[in-house]
Amino acid sequence: MTSKATTMKVSFGGLQLDLRLGARDIVRVERRLNESMVNMFVSSEGGMKLPPANKLLIVLQEANQTHGVSDDDLIEAFDKFLSAGKTPMDLMKIVQDLLDQAGFLGSKTEATKTEKVSGNVVSLDTPTEPTSDLD
Repeated sequence: MTSKATTMKVSFGGLQLDLRLGARDIVRVERRLNESMVNMFVSSEGGMKLPPANKLLIVLQEANQTHGVSDDDLIEAFDKFLSAGKTPMDLMKIVQDLLDQAGFLGSKTEATKTEKVSGNVVSLDTPTEPTSDLD
């Protein structure tokens, strides 16, 4: 049985990684994290948070399809990544792109279908009717 998940090629601190999040990869990530991947980004109060770098690196490691890359190799690559002027936010962006590509965060086509069905598209640029305090 083969996975239909697509591979995302990423250059990370001198490593060339082929990242893919299929069902087995997600299970391995969540087993190592001891939590769901969504919980990495959500605080106990329900707000968004920046996950610790080690958790983001675990996602990269478990999603990586390139043979022979150890946890230590990823840590060294992360050091080079930071030395090159990148930030933990840049690492988070890579992981978010991976989750998005894997369909983990929902599909853009689903959002479009929902808007078309509801018929109530809201825009910040939509003019509103002026209201009067006298009414």
